[in-house]
Amino acid sequence: MFIKELTVIGVILTAVVALVYHIFIPERYFLWFPAIPIFFYLFGLFYIYMFAFNYSLGLDKIAMTYLVCKTLKFILSILILLFYGFVIGHEVVAFFATFILFYFAFLIFETRFFLRFEAKLKLRKQANNEKTTVHSNASAPVGDSSGRNAEGSER
Repeated sequence: MFIKELTVIGVILTAVVALVYHIFIPERYFLWFPAIPIFFYLFGLFYIYMFAFNYSLGLDKIAMTYLVCKTLKFILSILILLFYGFVIGHEVVAFFATFILFYFAFLIFETRFFLRFEAKLKLRKQANNEKTTVHSNASAPVGDSSGRNAEGSER
């Protein structure tokens, strides 16, 4: 489901930005434009798979995964912007503005993804806790007031 949403958001955002460039400011279009949505889409897939992988390892790593992914994305973004600015240098302002637009759009998606992921985990954990307390043998001892349970053994 999240991959589908990531794809839809990526395609719509790319189409809108490409139309703006081609219709309103064609002189500002740069050849490296397709690299921006590809980078953010691939990083979004990486983000989703990292959460799925760490979920299988244990729930205690989820917050750390979020922080590591955010930091990695930030560092890679800075490196890409520096590389483009110093090495390629064509329409730097347009590239930076487009990159930052995609960065914040995908940041909103990823944050929303994390919040929904956390909410699902909490619901699942709550359901498991309720199932454990309702069906647990230790939840309610069966027996008389003399300290013996239904099988006749001591507690």
